[in-house]
Amino acid sequence: MNIFFSLSTLASMVRLTAPLAFATMGACYGHKAKIFNIGMESYVLISAFFSTLGSYMFKNPWMGLLFGIISGILTSAVFGTFVLHFKGDPFVVGIAMNLGASSLTSLLLLMIFKTRGSFSSPDIVGFSRVNIPFLNNIPIVNEIFNNHYSIVYLAFVAVIFSQILMYKTPFGLRLRGVGINEKASESVGVSVIKYKWYSLILTGIFTGMAGACLPLCGLSMFTENMSAGKGFLAVSAARIGVGDPLKALIACIIFSYVDALSVSLNSINIPSQIVLMAPYVVTVVVMCFTSSDHPKKFSFGRKKKERVSA
Repeated sequence: MNIFFSLSTLASMVRLTAPLAFATMGACYGHKAKIFNIGMESYVLISAFFSTLGSYMFKNPWMGLLFGIISGILTSAVFGTFVLHFKGDPFVVGIAMNLGASSLTSLLLLMIFKTRGSFSSPDIVGFSRVNIPFLNNIPIVNEIFNNHYSIVYLAFVAVIFSQILMYKTPFGLRLRGVGINEKASESVGVSVIKYKWYSLILTGIFTGMAGACLPLCGLSMFTENMSAGKGFLAVSAARIGVGDPLKALIACIIFSYVDALSVSLNSINIPSQIVLMAPYVVTVVVMCFTSSDHPKKFSFGRKKKERVSA
């Protein structure tokens, strides 16, 4: 029980929520615009590499963040071009981009940094920690929520921003309308293709920020395939939350808690394979119990009975 509810586990949960929350906010915009984007894993990985490059070149984490956002937008533009204009299957395009991103970042790592596997350097400057003064005198809250990296707090601001943008502005209303009924949206003068592109640009921005979290929050290094399924988890969280940022954040927190717990469980005599698979097992379980089709499966027998009686 000390491991399950330790302050270090809960503090790690808050930190690990940041990249997943950023990526999930990007997935929420795509979900509301009715764009199934399984290629978000490639967004996060490519952004992680270019965030590392930007920080290395300018010795500034915010430049690294800028590089990550730009690379995220460009990656999203590639996806949008193939799906929206060339009418490619989004599932096939997404899978191709995920496979291509792994090879591309490995190639760039070799060409630019002349190394394989991973690259670390003192010139890769990460984000600094932020001390919130009024939390210092609150014992448990201080240890869980204080002294995190600046971009961690920015992730929670992004959730609030997305919630307001999606539900309190004309832009959000039109974006949701495009996802609900494209023809009805066009009939009132809303450009469907334009709003789908808006959603993809926002996806690129937020996944770029997610990618920047990975190498610039303590590690100050890039490793091959360091996205480690964050894009897939983000798509799952957005689907669980039905595209609602606050609901999707709850799914992010659950996934991050299990991820943080798996790190703590390494200190016990548990096979490492079980520990590493824990976050993904929880994802599948949560997806099963929150699926909109789930209740229908259990009502099949009742419906059949009603037909027979009729």
